[in-house]
Amino acid sequence: MRTKDFDKQQRIKRAMVRLILEEGISGASISKIAREADVSSATIYVYYNSKEEMLAEVFRECSHDTYLFLKRRLSESMSAAELIEAIVRGYYDYSVENEEIFSFVEQCSRCPTLSGNVCEEECYCGIFDLLHAFQSRGEIRNYSDVNLNALLFAPVRFLSMQHRIPEDSRKEHLSELVDILQTLLIC
Repeated sequence: MRTKDFDKQQRIKRAMVRLILEEGISGASISKIAREADVSSATIYVYYNSKEEMLAEVFRECSHDTYLFLKRRLSESMSAAELIEAIVRGYYDYSVENEEIFSFVEQCSRCPTLSGNVCEEECYCGIFDLLHAFQSRGEIRNYSDVNLNALLFAPVRFLSMQHRIPEDSRKEHLSELVDILQTLLIC
């Protein structure tokens, strides 16, 4: 039985992400991933039983990384306005600093067979727990998690993908978005 090597597994994951962004999910075959990662196809099967399993695992990991990035920026001691700003700006910063991973997660989110493997509300449950604490104190309006998710994350996704708009202008739009969301969500 072959032993697992963390570096090889990371190379395989990075290769898969790059190929999916370049060629789509169906275009990223095991042999292409292996070639891109500089490993044999057999090596991939040491780590994963199938392409689908590998894709689902990497999608879950990448989705969870976004949550961890945001979680480090948030605190219950913040004001409601600070919390909303930290979520919105943090999510935007993650999308810019990790553009490849962010784009990969976005592409996988639109694939029905994959999106069932990752529930955004589950990935962001700590963030929603924090939002619920603010709601219970009457600081943030008592909107459902589905609507909070749509309000806080979807507009940031849209803005971060507007590459034709100069970064300075996107930052201005981001500030305006923070103001809009604070007005909409704070009691």
